[in-house]
Amino acid sequence: MLEPNSRRLLLESLQPPPDYRLDWAVGTTFTLDLMAMLAAPVAFAFSDWQDRDGRPTADPLALLKAVRQYANRICLFCQGGKIHVPRAYQPLLASLEDCIVEAKAPLGGSFHPKVWFLRFISDDETVMYRLLCMSRNMTFDRSWDTLLSLEGELQDRTNAYGKNHPLGEFVETLPTMSIRATAPHWRKRLNQLAYEIRRVDFEMPEPFTELDYWPIGIKQNEPWPFPQRMDRLLVVSPFLDDGLAKDLTDWSAPMLLLSRGDSLARLDASTLEHFEDVWVLDDTAEPEAGDAEEDTVENEDEDTADSPVEIPLVGLHAKLYVADEGWNAQVFTGSANATRAAFNRNVEFMVELRGKRSRCGVAAILGDSKENGSKQASCLAELLQPYIRREGQEGVDEGADRFERLVDGLAKELAATAPVAVCGSGNESGSFSLSVQPKRKVGRRLSRDCKLRARPISLPAAQLKDVDLSASSWVRFEPISLLGLTSFFVFEVESEDQKLTRQFVLNVPLQNAPENRQEQILRDMLSDSDRVLRFLLLLLLDTGVRDFSKVFEEGDGEGTFAFLSSMLGSTLFESLIRALERDPERLDQVAQVIDDLKQTSDGSDLLPDSLQDIWEPIWSVRQKQLERKTRRQSQT
Repeated sequence: MLEPNSRRLLLESLQPPPDYRLDWAVGTTFTLDLMAMLAAPVAFAFSDWQDRDGRPTADPLALLKAVRQYANRICLFCQGGKIHVPRAYQPLLASLEDCIVEAKAPLGGSFHPKVWFLRFISDDETVMYRLLCMSRNMTFDRSWDTLLSLEGELQDRTNAYGKNHPLGEFVETLPTMSIRATAPHWRKRLNQLAYEIRRVDFEMPEPFTELDYWPIGIKQNEPWPFPQRMDRLLVVSPFLDDGLAKDLTDWSAPMLLLSRGDSLARLDASTLEHFEDVWVLDDTAEPEAGDAEEDTVENEDEDTADSPVEIPLVGLHAKLYVADEGWNAQVFTGSANATRAAFNRNVEFMVELRGKRSRCGVAAILGDSKENGSKQASCLAELLQPYIRREGQEGVDEGADRFERLVDGLAKELAATAPVAVCGSGNESGSFSLSVQPKRKVGRRLSRDCKLRARPISLPAAQLKDVDLSASSWVRFEPISLLGLTSFFVFEVESEDQKLTRQFVLNVPLQNAPENRQEQILRDMLSDSDRVLRFLLLLLLDTGVRDFSKVFEEGDGEGTFAFLSSMLGSTLFESLIRALERDPERLDQVAQVIDDLKQTSDGSDLLPDSLQDIWEPIWSVRQKQLERKTRRQSQT
């Protein structure tokens, strides 16, 4: 258990099982990397177009295809004000604006769970659910984390499984924690999820025999998850405080602790005395050969900027509590740090797994550490080194700490005002203006030494503007192009006295945005007829991705078309016929692209000349299929 060489990427865990496709997905996270969110549709669409970090390596057309196919099937709840600023703007981020729901904790803490509910469906309409309970956020972080994956089929039964009720309760609570009203179609799906997840028979993972689910912070007076009796307790947490450590001492059980050096340095010396052993990760420990990735590190030195280097996992982000109790043991895994906030104010999610102590107790988790003269780790214990608290160790920068808390509080409060970005006409060139307007007043005031500025993420940092929180419109931007319109705004807080700056992103819904914005993004990426043809053929692919790498090679029109035609069955017509027979839903995607391009004369000109003649009869057959399906559904 917790073998250092057992590595699984988050986006790998999102991929559908064999013979299944994603129906829709609901996730939660504390912090969010927008580019990681953009990569999620790639995970659902393709199996091997990611690097070892999970970043998409596909051609832009493949990314476009994945986003168009899956973006509207994903709903991700995240803590308001905890979206990271992307390095560069990607117009496809516009497709994610309605997928990301900013949330707040009802008890005043942070919205901190890291859970995914994935609904997969097979050709015979069998429904399978996958539950992911993690310690990691939706980011490209390289820290050591834990991930629990449970799968099970939806059962045709009236009564729910009693042990699944906490899952349903957690899902039912999500819309109530949303800062804004949840979209009607997602409220319907969440109701369906809350009902169905109670009727899924999840397979028990080895070596455990029982499990329970622990949503935390969704209601008052929740029970304490840890057992009433513990013989020994292992705590793995990157962040912790003196309060929870003292709470755990009430059990009078020997305790072991694994954390981060900077977190341990913040604790009172007396707190560490409660633990028999205190460890940090050994910086010299490495995974087995082959588990470190070859990656490109960004560097300002031109001579080394593109040099591949070995980058192992670094830092601790896992949250784990292992309690020995007689011959048995309980393992709690999920999002909760060892802090009082986690168990009293935050929204968290943990899963309790129970089994024999010999297989999943503290000793089994740590593994047998043996001296082998190698830096490569084969068990968790070999990754650890004792923490030594040194005299005169540099303490916490209280000024920087206060500034961080100020920014976190401000970000939460700005998100809670539910601002909107009102889109207005700019000038005669067809550009637009954006005015950020709150729905509610901001309670706090910034200190005199702090400045607050903002910009749409589509604009460069040089175009940050001062924000007036006392005004009905915080800030206004113009002119902005159609492709530059976005609901994602960067807010920057600067402390002039301390010379500190921090940024965060809010998802500020657009009002009065032009209806053809998505079509213009499509038109911008499909800049010529050859790219349109390659994109249409990509939508029709129904075999392994690796066989079609040349689909995305830039070509000379005729040559590219000849290659694609022979590869897919000699003609676009045959590819359309094959899709009609094997997977007619692909034709619906093709139809949407054609309709979108036809919205403008420039887009219509990009469609292949012969497409209309072969497309209309095939689409006519598909429309009749849809009509029959609608009639059958209405009859049932």
